Amino acid sequence: MPDGVHNAEPVDPPVSASEFARIMDGCLPKSMAVAVSGGADSMALCLLAQAWAEAHNVSFTALTVDHGLRAGSDMEASRVGAWLKTRGIAHHILTWTGGAEQASAVQARAREARYALMRDWCLTHGVDHLLVAHHLEDQAETVLMRLKKGSTLMGLAAMARVRDLDGVYLMRPLLDVPKARLRATLNAFGQDWVEDPSNRNATFERVRTRALLHHLQNQGICADRLAAAARSCAQVRHVLERAAEALIARSIREKDPLCLDREIFLSAPARVREVALSKLLASVAGNVYPPSPAKLERLSNWLAHAFERGGAARTLSGCEVRLKRDNILILPEGPRKSLKVGGNGENKCQSTLALNR
Repeated sequence: MPDGVHNAEPVDPPVSASEFARIMDGCLPKSMAVAVSGGADSMALCLLAQAWAEAHNVSFTALTVDHGLRAGSDMEASRVGAWLKTRGIAHHILTWTGGAEQASAVQARAREARYALMRDWCLTHGVDHLLVAHHLEDQAETVLMRLKKGSTLMGLAAMARVRDLDGVYLMRPLLDVPKARLRATLNAFGQDWVEDPSNRNATFERVRTRALLHHLQNQGICADRLAAAARSCAQVRHVLERAAEALIARSIREKDPLCLDREIFLSAPARVREVALSKLLASVAGNVYPPSPAKLERLSNWLAHAFERGGAARTLSGCEVRLKRDNILILPEGPRKSLKVGGNGENKCQSTLALNR
């Protein structure tokens, strides 16, 4: 067997076609792609999704991103393609050319590049659903990492099962499935997989968190309980998001420029306002990731108490939030002008006081 390729004995029951069909119940994509790195998780998802797509007459493609972060990554991508070709699965390799330039936050930048490449491919080829293979332990690790960073309840909901990735639905159908069952699934298919050596590199936060999770499991804090906590938080997040969407619908006066009725908007509870602001800022600036909860809270508090300062504004996340009579205006942030003040040459923003410093 080639070096780096493993085919361990199953220790848990594999995921059956009927179980995967129940997981996918209610999902009706016109076409879908699956992110396949060649690891056990993504290979298992790919084979399960292929069978489901064939049964539902849905077009299906596998996408592999070659980050170029280590020697031989191109050969691994080609090996994945060869495996999938024998199973009749269409496969495309997408290459990230910026990997060699990264000196810090390598995994985070690689993740952003991976999603951007796959999203763009899907949009270009009319694919509306992109499936990724995050599983139960991945979700538990995400909860721990966010706990360490002091995330709010919204953050502790961890990874969403479905989210809009700028025009493509990103799906995580395996969030409740343990990794061991995915390896068992590959054994049932008779399929090998590739082990990524970076999964053992303790310089990466997720690898360290994985070791922490293993230690906590010995103390009774196991992955399924952490994932269950994330599901509970996600239910609350869902309620808040629906309330925020209803608030936006009630408040909006004009869509271009975005204009809100200040009295209606400020009548909502603070947390609902903050979630609504996050959605509004994203819609105006087109950002994938929201501002921090602390910055949203400061902006919401300012809106609630600053109307006596007619014409004042704040900036956050690439937007300008401006107060005008009975309205709240949210506009794309324009170029800043600088004004020298005093004799020390200090530059200050001429038009707005930024919240995102």
